[in-house]
Amino acid sequence: MTSEDSGSGSPLEGGQGLKNALRGVFDRQIPNYGDYNLVVAFRHGASIGDGTGTAFVVGYRWKPAELMIAPTDLSGITSAGVPSDVNMTNLAHALQWEDGSYEVGTSTGRVFRFGLEAEPVLDIGPGTPMLLEQTDDLVDFTAFMEAFIALA
Repeated sequence: MTSEDSGSGSPLEGGQGLKNALRGVFDRQIPNYGDYNLVVAFRHGASIGDGTGTAFVVGYRWKPAELMIAPTDLSGITSAGVPSDVNMTNLAHALQWEDGSYEVGTSTGRVFRFGLEAEPVLDIGPGTPMLLEQTDDLVDFTAFMEAFIALA
């Protein structure tokens, strides 16, 4: 890629390298990290390109049914806060809103509302938009959330 290409406005393919970097952020914070499938989600109401650079790397596993929500600073692909665990021992509610976003709350009062996209463009640095392909992951996550909501 030449410097002339970088100003074209088209996002770069993030590919497996971007997925590996996001998994690295998650793995460094979560015990038993290998048990989780991952998706990238955004706070409800936040635009992916709104410049905040913060998202959630959401880990989920079917057995035991559990979500791990790890705030992530996309501009540096680093942790942006303490991860939260939502499972059957602390789940207060789980639902899907009409706009497609999800909300989960814990018995301690933590509430997370987030949305996902199949191909989000992540701003991982000034002028560096990268396309994250998570279409297949989104299909699996949607099925997981349907089951998780039914358990709530």
